[in-house]
Amino acid sequence: MDKLNLLDLVKSRHSTRQFTGDKIPDSIIEQIIEIASYAPSSWGGHPVEFITIRNKETLQKLGDCKAMGDGPLRHSDVAIVPIIDSTRLELWKEDASVASTYILLAAEYFGIGACWIHMDGRDGKNKSSSEEIKDLLGIPSKYKILNCVSLGIKKKTQKKKEIDFKAKIHKEKY
Repeated sequence: MDKLNLLDLVKSRHSTRQFTGDKIPDSIIEQIIEIASYAPSSWGGHPVEFITIRNKETLQKLGDCKAMGDGPLRHSDVAIVPIIDSTRLELWKEDASVASTYILLAAEYFGIGACWIHMDGRDGKNKSSSEEIKDLLGIPSKYKILNCVSLGIKKKTQKKKEIDFKAKIHKEKY
């Protein structure tokens, strides 16, 4: 992929909150996770692991783990929950963020809609969203959860975004 194709990919990526309900092939989900596994991580340790959820009942319950903003999870074909071993705690949020960004970009590359659903520090029904997800999915307590990513076939496409990136560049000083 050359520079222009990468720029086109980045410009076309948007958060997708509406899905058709069609299935994403397992092979594409595996490729998305393989790509995310290569995301840079602190000290090169690659501490991020991934849980995939396809079961509709579990997707609904996953949505229940967040007090608001869970719609894309409920309507997705797949949710990916990146989890990070807290024994590698120092930069766990950064590692989870970079891996999740790779998921978002890989999904766009395959024409799959994706949406970041933030969980860390959010309220669930009875506990924090992260604690409720751990209970639901049987995740050991040593793992941390920053977010989930919902995936599905896009219901509609959006125009590429254009940003005046030169207005955001400051050289030497603000």
